[in-house]
Amino acid sequence: MSPTARDNSPSQLTDWLRVQLRWVTVPSWLISGLFHVALAALIVFLTQLPSCRGDISGDDGESFRDVGIHVRPAKNEADSDSETELDETSESSDLVYENPLKIEEPLLDTTPPVELQLPSIDIPTPVIGAGSVPVPSSVPTQELVKPNLRNDSPSSSNPSGGNVAGGTSFMGIRDVGKSFVFVIDRSYSMDNDGALAAAKSELLASLSQLDENQQFQIIFYSNEAEVLRPRDDRFDMFWGTDAQRMQVSGRLKSIFASGGTDHLPALSRALNFRPDVIYLLTDGAAESALDSSDMNEIKRLNRSGTRINCIEFGRSSEPAIKGEANFLWQIAHRNQGKYVYVNVNRSRL
Repeated sequence: MSPTARDNSPSQLTDWLRVQLRWVTVPSWLISGLFHVALAALIVFLTQLPSCRGDISGDDGESFRDVGIHVRPAKNEADSDSETELDETSESSDLVYENPLKIEEPLLDTTPPVELQLPSIDIPTPVIGAGSVPVPSSVPTQELVKPNLRNDSPSSSNPSGGNVAGGTSFMGIRDVGKSFVFVIDRSYSMDNDGALAAAKSELLASLSQLDENQQFQIIFYSNEAEVLRPRDDRFDMFWGTDAQRMQVSGRLKSIFASGGTDHLPALSRALNFRPDVIYLLTDGAAESALDSSDMNEIKRLNRSGTRINCIEFGRSSEPAIKGEANFLWQIAHRNQGKYVYVNVNRSRL
Protein backbone atom coordinates (compact mmCIF):
# COMPACT_ATOMS: atom_id res chain seq x y z
CA MET A 1 0.00 0.00 0.00
CA SER A 2 1.30 3.42 -0.93
CA PRO A 3 2.07 6.11 1.69
CA THR A 4 -0.41 8.46 0.23
CA ALA A 5 -3.18 5.98 0.76
CA ARG A 6 -2.20 5.37 4.37
CA ASP A 7 -2.23 9.15 5.20
CA ASN A 8 -5.68 9.76 3.79
CA SER A 9 -7.50 6.86 5.39
CA PRO A 10 -7.95 8.31 8.99
CA SER A 11 -9.32 11.61 7.88
CA GLN A 12 -11.75 9.96 5.60
CA LEU A 13 -13.01 7.75 8.42
CA THR A 14 -13.54 10.76 10.67
CA ASP A 15 -15.47 12.63 8.13
CA TRP A 16 -17.62 9.61 7.45
CA LEU A 17 -18.41 9.11 11.15
CA ARG A 18 -19.26 12.81 11.65
CA VAL A 19 -21.82 12.57 8.87
CA GLN A 20 -23.26 9.34 10.22
CA LEU A 21 -23.58 10.49 13.89
CA ARG A 22 -25.16 13.83 13.13
CA TRP A 23 -28.63 12.35 13.04
CA VAL A 24 -28.02 10.58 16.37
CA THR A 25 -27.09 13.83 18.18
CA VAL A 26 -30.31 15.59 17.30
CA PRO A 27 -32.65 12.81 18.61
CA SER A 28 -30.68 12.62 21.91
CA TRP A 29 -31.66 16.20 22.80
CA LEU A 30 -35.17 15.48 21.89
CA ILE A 31 -35.15 12.35 24.02
CA SER A 32 -33.71 14.29 26.95
CA GLY A 33 -36.38 16.93 26.63
CA LEU A 34 -39.12 14.40 26.32
CA PHE A 35 -37.79 12.58 29.41
CA HIS A 36 -37.84 15.69 31.56
CA VAL A 37 -41.33 16.60 30.41
CA ALA A 38 -42.56 13.10 31.21
CA LEU A 39 -40.88 13.22 34.62
CA ALA A 40 -42.53 16.53 35.45
CA ALA A 41 -45.90 15.20 34.35
CA LEU A 42 -45.43 12.12 36.54
CA ILE A 43 -44.66 14.25 39.58
CA VAL A 44 -47.75 16.37 38.99
CA PHE A 45 -49.84 13.24 38.59
CA LEU A 46 -48.55 11.68 41.82
CA THR A 47 -49.31 14.78 43.86
CA GLN A 48 -52.93 14.60 42.76
CA LEU A 49 -53.41 11.03 43.94
CA PRO A 50 -55.23 10.27 47.30
CA SER A 51 -53.43 8.91 50.40
CA CYS A 52 -51.77 5.58 50.09
CA ARG A 53 -53.86 4.29 53.02
CA GLY A 54 -56.88 2.63 51.57
CA ASP A 55 -58.89 2.78 54.83
CA ILE A 56 -58.49 6.54 55.43
CA SER A 57 -59.76 9.15 52.99
CA GLY A 58 -57.96 12.41 52.64
CA ASP A 59 -59.52 15.66 53.85
CA ASP A 60 -57.00 18.04 52.22
CA GLY A 61 -55.96 19.31 55.63
CA GLU A 62 -59.39 20.71 56.44
CA SER A 63 -60.03 18.76 59.72
CA PHE A 64 -58.33 17.54 62.92
CA ARG A 65 -58.03 14.04 64.22
CA ASP A 66 -57.93 13.05 67.88
CA VAL A 67 -54.70 11.51 69.02
CA GLY A 68 -54.29 9.91 72.44
CA ILE A 69 -52.34 7.40 74.47
CA HIS A 70 -54.03 4.22 75.61
CA VAL A 71 -52.80 3.02 79.03
CA ARG A 72 -53.22 -0.66 79.61
CA PRO A 73 -53.95 -1.74 83.21
CA ALA A 74 -51.43 -3.92 84.93
CA LYS A 75 -52.07 -7.63 84.60
CA ASN A 76 -50.62 -10.75 86.06
CA GLU A 77 -47.66 -12.38 84.40
CA ALA A 78 -49.81 -15.41 83.66
CA ASP A 79 -52.11 -13.29 81.52
CA SER A 80 -49.33 -11.35 79.75
CA ASP A 81 -48.59 -14.06 77.19
CA SER A 82 -52.21 -14.44 76.16
CA GLU A 83 -52.72 -10.67 75.98
CA THR A 84 -49.62 -10.19 73.79
CA GLU A 85 -51.19 -11.96 70.83
CA LEU A 86 -54.30 -9.78 71.06
CA ASP A 87 -52.24 -6.60 71.27
CA GLU A 88 -50.22 -7.49 68.18
CA THR A 89 -53.33 -7.97 66.08
CA SER A 90 -55.00 -4.79 67.36
CA GLU A 91 -55.11 -2.04 64.78
CA SER A 92 -56.97 0.60 66.77
CA SER A 93 -57.81 1.45 70.41
CA ASP A 94 -61.48 1.47 69.45
CA LEU A 95 -61.65 -2.31 69.31
CA VAL A 96 -64.05 -3.90 71.82
CA TYR A 97 -63.39 -7.39 73.10
CA GLU A 98 -66.49 -9.25 74.08
CA ASN A 99 -66.32 -11.95 76.70
CA PRO A 100 -69.71 -13.61 76.74
CA LEU A 101 -70.67 -15.03 80.12
CA LYS A 102 -72.74 -18.06 80.60
CA ILE A 103 -75.73 -17.14 82.76
CA GLU A 104 -77.52 -19.92 84.47
CA GLU A 105 -81.10 -19.53 85.50
CA PRO A 106 -81.60 -19.69 89.32
CA LEU A 107 -83.19 -22.75 90.71
CA LEU A 108 -86.68 -22.20 92.06
CA ASP A 109 -87.22 -23.11 95.70
CA THR A 110 -90.30 -25.26 95.86
CA THR A 111 -90.10 -25.76 99.64
CA PRO A 112 -93.34 -24.59 101.31
CA PRO A 113 -92.96 -21.54 103.63
CA VAL A 114 -92.49 -22.20 107.34
CA GLU A 115 -95.00 -20.53 109.62
CA LEU A 116 -93.24 -18.41 112.26
CA GLN A 117 -94.39 -18.55 115.84
CA LEU A 118 -94.74 -14.91 116.89
CA PRO A 119 -94.99 -14.07 120.59
CA SER A 120 -98.34 -12.79 121.69
CA ILE A 121 -98.37 -9.16 122.83
CA ASP A 122 -101.04 -7.83 125.10
CA ILE A 123 -101.94 -4.29 124.10
CA PRO A 124 -103.28 -2.33 127.07
CA THR A 125 -106.68 -0.75 126.70
CA PRO A 126 -106.48 3.06 126.55
CA VAL A 127 -107.69 4.80 129.67
CA ILE A 128 -109.34 8.19 129.67
CA GLY A 129 -108.37 10.44 132.56
CA ALA A 130 -105.69 10.05 135.19
CA GLY A 131 -103.95 6.73 134.88
CA SER A 132 -101.69 4.87 137.24
CA VAL A 133 -98.20 6.13 137.94
CA PRO A 134 -95.24 3.79 137.36
CA VAL A 135 -93.54 2.77 140.58
CA PRO A 136 -89.74 2.47 140.90
CA SER A 137 -88.72 -1.09 140.03
CA SER A 138 -86.75 -1.46 143.24
CA VAL A 139 -89.86 -0.82 145.34
CA PRO A 140 -92.76 -3.20 144.56
CA THR A 141 -96.03 -1.49 145.42
CA GLN A 142 -98.18 -3.04 148.14
CA GLU A 143 -95.48 -5.62 148.90
CA LEU A 144 -92.99 -3.95 151.22
CA VAL A 145 -95.54 -2.45 153.59
CA LYS A 146 -99.13 -3.53 154.15
CA PRO A 147 -100.81 -1.25 156.70
CA ASN A 148 -102.10 -2.74 159.93
CA LEU A 149 -105.81 -2.05 159.55
CA ARG A 150 -106.72 -3.22 163.03
CA ASN A 151 -106.19 0.29 164.43
CA ASP A 152 -107.78 1.98 161.41
CA SER A 153 -111.29 3.33 161.54
CA PRO A 154 -113.46 5.06 158.92
CA SER A 155 -112.70 8.74 158.45
CA SER A 156 -115.13 11.23 159.87
CA SER A 157 -115.61 12.53 156.35
CA ASN A 158 -116.55 9.06 155.19
CA PRO A 159 -118.37 7.07 157.89
CA SER A 160 -118.95 4.08 155.63
CA GLY A 161 -115.23 3.66 155.04
CA GLY A 162 -115.77 2.99 151.32
CA ASN A 163 -114.30 4.74 148.29
CA VAL A 164 -115.20 8.38 148.11
CA ALA A 165 -114.99 10.55 145.01
CA GLY A 166 -112.36 13.27 145.37
CA GLY A 167 -110.37 11.38 148.01
CA THR A 168 -107.30 9.22 148.38
CA SER A 169 -105.85 6.66 150.77
CA PHE A 170 -102.37 6.59 152.33
CA MET A 171 -101.15 3.73 154.49
CA GLY A 172 -104.70 2.56 155.14
CA ILE A 173 -106.18 5.97 156.08
CA ARG A 174 -108.63 7.33 153.53
CA ASP A 175 -109.68 10.97 153.41
CA VAL A 176 -111.27 13.42 150.99
CA GLY A 177 -110.44 16.94 149.95
CA LYS A 178 -109.21 19.27 147.25
CA SER A 179 -105.64 19.58 148.52
CA PHE A 180 -103.28 17.17 150.29
CA VAL A 181 -99.80 17.52 151.85
CA PHE A 182 -97.68 14.44 152.57
CA VAL A 183 -95.07 14.96 155.32
CA ILE A 184 -92.63 12.02 155.28
CA ASP A 185 -89.73 11.37 157.65
CA ARG A 186 -86.41 10.75 155.83
CA SER A 187 -84.12 10.56 158.86
CA TYR A 188 -81.30 8.03 159.02
CA SER A 189 -83.43 5.45 160.88
CA MET A 190 -85.90 5.34 157.94
CA ASP A 191 -83.22 3.55 155.93
CA ASN A 192 -83.63 0.45 158.12
CA ASP A 193 -85.87 -2.37 156.88
CA GLY A 194 -86.62 -0.44 153.66
CA ALA A 195 -88.98 1.94 155.49
CA LEU A 196 -88.25 4.97 153.29
CA ALA A 197 -88.55 2.93 150.10
CA ALA A 198 -91.90 1.60 151.31
CA ALA A 199 -93.09 5.13 152.08
CA LYS A 200 -92.20 6.25 148.52
CA SER A 201 -94.06 3.32 147.04
CA GLU A 202 -97.21 4.00 149.08
CA LEU A 203 -96.95 7.70 148.24
CA LEU A 204 -97.06 7.02 144.49
CA ALA A 205 -100.02 4.70 144.96
CA SER A 206 -101.86 7.44 146.87
CA LEU A 207 -101.07 10.10 144.25
CA SER A 208 -102.45 7.88 141.50
CA GLN A 209 -105.94 8.22 143.07
CA LEU A 210 -106.01 12.02 142.65
CA ASP A 211 -107.49 13.72 139.59
CA GLU A 212 -106.63 16.92 137.73
CA ASN A 213 -108.91 19.01 139.96
CA GLN A 214 -106.98 18.11 143.13
CA GLN A 215 -103.65 19.45 144.37
CA PHE A 216 -100.91 17.92 146.46
CA GLN A 217 -97.53 18.74 147.96
CA ILE A 218 -94.76 16.57 149.45
CA ILE A 219 -92.37 17.45 152.28
CA PHE A 220 -89.45 15.18 153.20
CA TYR A 221 -87.82 16.09 156.48
CA SER A 222 -85.02 15.13 158.85
CA ASN A 223 -83.24 17.98 160.69
CA GLU A 224 -84.64 20.27 157.99
CA ALA A 225 -87.76 20.19 155.86
CA GLU A 226 -87.45 19.90 152.07
CA VAL A 227 -90.46 20.89 149.96
CA LEU A 228 -90.77 19.49 146.42
CA ARG A 229 -91.55 22.49 144.26
CA PRO A 230 -93.30 22.16 140.87
CA ARG A 231 -91.31 23.17 137.82
CA ASP A 232 -93.98 25.74 137.01
CA ASP A 233 -93.29 28.64 139.39
CA ARG A 234 -96.87 29.88 139.10
CA PHE A 235 -98.08 27.14 141.47
CA ASP A 236 -97.01 26.20 144.99
CA MET A 237 -98.57 22.72 144.74
CA PHE A 238 -98.76 19.96 142.17
CA TRP A 239 -101.95 19.03 140.32
CA GLY A 240 -103.23 15.46 140.08
CA THR A 241 -102.28 14.96 136.43
CA ASP A 242 -100.19 12.22 134.88
CA ALA A 243 -97.48 14.72 133.91
CA GLN A 244 -97.23 16.08 137.46
CA ARG A 245 -97.14 12.61 138.97
CA MET A 246 -94.40 11.56 136.56
CA GLN A 247 -92.43 14.65 137.59
CA VAL A 248 -92.69 13.66 141.24
CA SER A 249 -91.84 10.02 140.50
CA GLY A 250 -88.56 11.04 138.90
CA ARG A 251 -87.59 13.33 141.77
CA LEU A 252 -88.25 10.68 144.42
CA LYS A 253 -85.18 8.80 143.20
CA SER A 254 -82.94 11.55 144.60
CA ILE A 255 -84.41 11.37 148.12
CA PHE A 256 -82.26 9.38 150.56
CA ALA A 257 -82.31 8.78 154.31
CA SER A 258 -79.96 10.92 156.41
CA GLY A 259 -79.82 13.11 159.50
CA GLY A 260 -81.98 13.30 162.61
CA THR A 261 -85.70 14.00 163.15
CA ASP A 262 -87.41 17.35 163.75
CA HIS A 263 -91.19 17.16 163.32
CA LEU A 264 -92.36 20.69 164.16
CA PRO A 265 -90.71 22.66 161.28
CA ALA A 266 -92.03 20.16 158.75
CA LEU A 267 -95.60 20.33 160.12
CA SER A 268 -95.42 24.13 160.25
CA ARG A 269 -94.50 24.34 156.57
CA ALA A 270 -97.25 21.88 155.68
CA LEU A 271 -99.87 23.95 157.49
CA ASN A 272 -98.74 27.08 155.59
CA PHE A 273 -100.25 25.54 152.43
CA ARG A 274 -103.62 25.36 154.26
CA PRO A 275 -104.56 22.01 152.74
CA ASP A 276 -107.67 20.01 153.47
CA VAL A 277 -105.64 16.96 154.59
CA ILE A 278 -102.12 16.31 155.95
CA TYR A 279 -100.56 12.85 156.12
CA LEU A 280 -97.65 12.67 158.61
CA LEU A 281 -95.45 9.53 158.47
CA THR A 282 -92.52 8.90 160.85
CA ASP A 283 -90.74 6.19 162.82
CA GLY A 284 -89.62 8.61 165.54
CA ALA A 285 -92.64 8.57 167.86
CA ALA A 286 -90.60 7.49 170.88
CA GLU A 287 -87.17 9.06 170.27
CA SER A 288 -88.20 12.56 169.16
CA ALA A 289 -91.62 13.18 170.67
CA LEU A 290 -93.19 16.64 170.71
CA ASP A 291 -94.15 18.18 174.02
CA SER A 292 -97.35 20.03 175.01
CA SER A 293 -96.04 23.41 173.85
CA ASP A 294 -95.35 21.97 170.41
CA MET A 295 -98.87 20.54 170.33
CA ASN A 296 -100.31 23.95 171.13
CA GLU A 297 -98.21 25.55 168.40
CA ILE A 298 -99.51 23.07 165.85
CA LYS A 299 -103.08 23.75 166.93
CA ARG A 300 -102.50 27.51 166.65
CA LEU A 301 -101.05 27.21 163.15
CA ASN A 302 -103.97 25.06 162.02
CA ARG A 303 -106.36 27.97 161.56
CA SER A 304 -107.95 26.50 158.41
CA GLY A 305 -109.10 23.31 160.15
CA THR A 306 -106.79 20.92 158.29
CA ARG A 307 -107.23 17.27 159.22
CA ILE A 308 -103.90 15.72 160.25
CA ASN A 309 -103.61 11.94 159.87
CA CYS A 310 -100.57 10.33 161.51
CA ILE A 311 -98.83 7.07 160.56
CA GLU A 312 -96.20 5.53 162.82
CA PHE A 313 -93.66 3.05 161.43
CA GLY A 314 -92.43 0.48 163.97
CA ARG A 315 -90.51 -2.80 164.12
CA SER A 316 -92.62 -4.64 166.67
CA SER A 317 -96.13 -6.02 166.82
CA GLU A 318 -97.49 -2.93 168.64
CA PRO A 319 -96.36 0.65 169.29
CA ALA A 320 -93.91 1.27 172.09
CA ILE A 321 -96.02 4.18 173.38
CA LYS A 322 -99.77 3.76 173.33
CA GLY A 323 -102.79 6.01 173.65
CA GLU A 324 -102.56 9.62 174.81
CA ALA A 325 -98.90 9.23 175.70
CA ASN A 326 -98.09 8.87 172.02
CA PHE A 327 -97.72 12.37 170.54
CA LEU A 328 -98.77 11.15 167.08
CA TRP A 329 -102.04 9.93 168.52
CA GLN A 330 -102.52 13.34 170.20
CA ILE A 331 -101.83 15.30 167.00
CA ALA A 332 -104.37 13.22 165.09
CA HIS A 333 -106.94 13.45 167.91
CA ARG A 334 -106.63 17.27 168.31
CA ASN A 335 -106.82 17.93 164.54
CA GLN A 336 -109.74 15.72 163.48
CA GLY A 337 -107.46 13.09 161.96
CA LYS A 338 -106.69 9.40 162.38
CA TYR A 339 -103.69 7.50 163.74
CA VAL A 340 -102.39 4.15 162.45
CA TYR A 341 -99.42 2.00 163.49
CA VAL A 342 -97.59 -0.06 160.82
CA ASN A 343 -95.30 -2.97 161.71
CA VAL A 344 -92.65 -2.75 158.99
CA ASN A 345 -91.17 -6.18 159.76
CA ARG A 346 -94.56 -7.86 159.66
CA SER A 347 -95.47 -6.23 156.37
CA ARG A 348 -92.27 -7.61 154.77
CA LEU A 349 -93.18 -11.24 155.54
